[in-house]
Amino acid sequence: MDARFSLADRIVIVADVAQLVERPLRKGQVLGSIPSVGSIIMRKSRKYIVKRKRNLKKSWKSLSREDKSDLARFVKVLGITFLIIFAVYYIGVNGLTHIGGFWSIFTGERGEVRGDTVAPPPPTLAPIAQYSKSKEVNIKGNAEPGAEITLFVNGEEAGKAITEAGGTFSFSKVLLPKEGKNTIDAIATDKSGNQSNKSAKLIVTRDTKKPKLEVAKPSDGQTFSGEDNQIKVKGTTEAGATVRVNNSQAQMRAGGVFETTVVATEPGSIKITVTATDKAGNERKVELTVAYE
Repeated sequence: MDARFSLADRIVIVADVAQLVERPLRKGQVLGSIPSVGSIIMRKSRKYIVKRKRNLKKSWKSLSREDKSDLARFVKVLGITFLIIFAVYYIGVNGLTHIGGFWSIFTGERGEVRGDTVAPPPPTLAPIAQYSKSKEVNIKGNAEPGAEITLFVNGEEAGKAITEAGGTFSFSKVLLPKEGKNTIDAIATDKSGNQSNKSAKLIVTRDTKKPKLEVAKPSDGQTFSGEDNQIKVKGTTEAGATVRVNNSQAQMRAGGVFETTVVATEPGSIKITVTATDKAGNERKVELTVAYE
């Protein structure tokens, strides 16, 4: 500060500033609180305050811009110090620990968080197709950021991954070990070792076999003539499959029975292609040729 201000002047200024910072904290009136820095300064400098209080306003106005800036910085530091003391006293160490854990949501950093005894929520697995003709699938989902995800297929561990800062995780080329139904679920383990319950299960049916397909009518090489140009195509396939005849959807009935009509528009050979596709995407084709005269 300026050299023309004595030690007494400086103590008066600091004491009043400390008193201003102290007042909001004293509004809580918490019993047993530790005397604040402002109170200590006030007691030790009371004889100076009595002599100099009237001159304080004049002293402030006479401060240079640089001195005012220095004093403002001091007030900021003092205010931050009081806020830290207030946070530690009222929130406690555990509270600050949880704030640190909250920060990891944005950073995705892992590391043990002491004092955290709350289990994370179960992971959420993104829906996938219920049938697959492939032996491998890709799994995605969401969980607590920074948590370790353990994936299980049919109850056996199939891999681990760390959740990213945005709360997403993924597993590539997860093996479906058996033909038929396979179950997939996961658990999350946070940085403190707390483990979640298992996620909801995904059920994926691995089906690598082509569907059965039989065409009952017409027979291959059959001839149609005259007004008989409505060629009925009938047959059976596995339940749940779809059938297309020359790229037109056939009508499906119970038990995998299908039926449709191919119209002969002019004499000659007519090629008929019947394609059955099951739920997993496996296809089987039957081709036959009829004649129209």
